Amino acid sequence: MHNEVFYPELQPDRMGEFNQNVYGNLLLAEGDSWFAWGYLNPKPSPSVLSEMDFTKRTATLCYAYSGDTVGAMAQMSGSAGFCLEMRARRFKAMLLSGGGNDLFDAIRYGHILQSAGGGDTADPSTYVNWKAVEKLTEYVRVNFTKIISWRDDPLSMNKTTPFVFHTYDWPMPRPAKAQVMGVPAVGTWLYEPLVNVKAPQELHFEIIKRVANRVVEAISDFHDPGKRIFVVDTRGATVPAKAESKKDSADWANEVHPNALGYAKIAQRIAVQLAVLGVT
Repeated sequence: MHNEVFYPELQPDRMGEFNQNVYGNLLLAEGDSWFAWGYLNPKPSPSVLSEMDFTKRTATLCYAYSGDTVGAMAQMSGSAGFCLEMRARRFKAMLLSGGGNDLFDAIRYGHILQSAGGGDTADPSTYVNWKAVEKLTEYVRVNFTKIISWRDDPLSMNKTTPFVFHTYDWPMPRPAKAQVMGVPAVGTWLYEPLVNVKAPQELHFEIIKRVANRVVEAISDFHDPGKRIFVVDTRGATVPAKAESKKDSADWANEVHPNALGYAKIAQRIAVQLAVLGVT
């Protein structure tokens, strides 16, 4: 059965349907565009959640927003609904998609990338400020820790409910913007910053891959089955887009968002972990 995704802040009229509680599985989700509605589009766009299938009727209550960072999620002003739901009802699992926008913002607006200077122009690591990357990973760790701590609140009904995180997949830097109302309007996140530091195109993918792997390591460190925290490694699940493509390519709709096929591949890996936890 297809996962039924409810966005309570965007679809308040559907909450009566959700509250009938006729579902074999109830899931709670917080995150970014990989879980979210999809910018300002009038209808929900494909996401990891929309591409999940289960044997039991399943509903996911989702508080994700496109562009949300894990830093913003850790602020009560941004995640009040998510926190309150932990107190209101028991879920079979809680899903989190976070860290991707923190990385993309750091690349677009921060100091993650740098020109080669006097370094080896053929070495991808030359174009990365690794001290800045370490600051980013520490920031990600701090905010993930805060989000996880909400589960242990005295009023929480989900103290033993498993948290399931994912690690994204490596995006191909390319001049492919995300669409808003059918028009390319948002991005690029990676391609332009790489061009600005004069990184050779043949190194673009490897540069981003190396930086992303550091962030993945920071997220993966939280994997602890004894504490009911599970991190699903979703790297390598999709077929990368062509480097110069400006539209939908392989498993990717734009530079940093998979298309429905790509999301389905990510969802399948997460579903395997959920099945182990009894969510089928």
